[in-house]
Amino acid sequence: MEGTIELVIRDVLLSNPGVYGIPDEQLHFPFLYESENGNWYMTYREGPHFESKFGPGNRVQCIQSRDRGCTWLPWMGMLVEPLLRQFFVTRLKDGRLISYRCRMAKLHQSSSNTLEGTAIILRSQDEGATWSRGYAPVSNLPFSLGSQLISLWGHVVEMPNGRLLWPVYSREGNTISGIVQSTDGGHSFEWLANVCEDNTVGERREPGLVRLPSGELLALIRCGTQPSRPMVEVRSSDGGLTWSSPRRLARPGVCPQLLLLQNGVLVCSYGTRRYVHVMASWDGEGWQWSEPLVLYEGQTSGYSNLQALADDRFRVAYQEGSFDAYQEGGNRLVRSEIQVVPQRSSSLDCGTVAR
Repeated sequence: MEGTIELVIRDVLLSNPGVYGIPDEQLHFPFLYESENGNWYMTYREGPHFESKFGPGNRVQCIQSRDRGCTWLPWMGMLVEPLLRQFFVTRLKDGRLISYRCRMAKLHQSSSNTLEGTAIILRSQDEGATWSRGYAPVSNLPFSLGSQLISLWGHVVEMPNGRLLWPVYSREGNTISGIVQSTDGGHSFEWLANVCEDNTVGERREPGLVRLPSGELLALIRCGTQPSRPMVEVRSSDGGLTWSSPRRLARPGVCPQLLLLQNGVLVCSYGTRRYVHVMASWDGEGWQWSEPLVLYEGQTSGYSNLQALADDRFRVAYQEGSFDAYQEGGNRLVRSEIQVVPQRSSSLDCGTVAR
């Protein structure tokens, strides 16, 4: 099976013209949620990725739009704070929305020599207009107390039995990416498994997770931004307890995000500091991937955010503009709609990995 993947709409959500020598004009990391009632909610960051002589970078902003991104208003239902860096929204089976605040709090070493922490869980019962905060203990983490960053990551996967599986990773000398699970609706979590123990593949960061039509779990992992460090995929057939050896894909990727559409196609967005791509797995299982569609080529962070819009359509939000240095021409936060249509064919898919 193969099909077509094409750009349908490209809209600029926010932009600035750029002022030479003032890097705090940068716009970074748009995370967009489009509610079922038509309102859009977005978090993003202003300023350089690193603090500069012009002031602090990574200033978090929370805004909303009631006219599909034509105009934006302050979003009073989300608390603006420095550690609200990523805003991946998942709808649970009961209709409520769930997300998290980056970086765990209250880290300490337990008596069993494992790390204990607290995840700040965000929930919404009104389609994203307002969010409440809860504090969920996370136990048995294998990370070190001196880790630079320990955070939940990406979208949570709700299993048929109600378990919640959430990717988690640390940034330290030997980065670890794993899965934590909750059996009480996200009020507490415990470490379940390391998804990739092969440290030869690279840094193992930012795992994207999805449950496939077959019931398997698939995770794609960032291993670097150089061609010699392509993304890897790993699989679990026992609900996340054990994982396969990594399979290297053809290209590197920052923040790989996975989304299974209602038409059965599995899609993935990813990037580096020079592009943003999307690709499709027509049979929904991720063994073969299409040639990537280039959404943007130029300076960028490479981070992206997916949401399904219809059975065969999804949108990607991403940044066009400099990441850690000034770029003439300004910066843009962009929303692109993509349509994917699977078609039966006798020819083989041009995949990045093969079984």
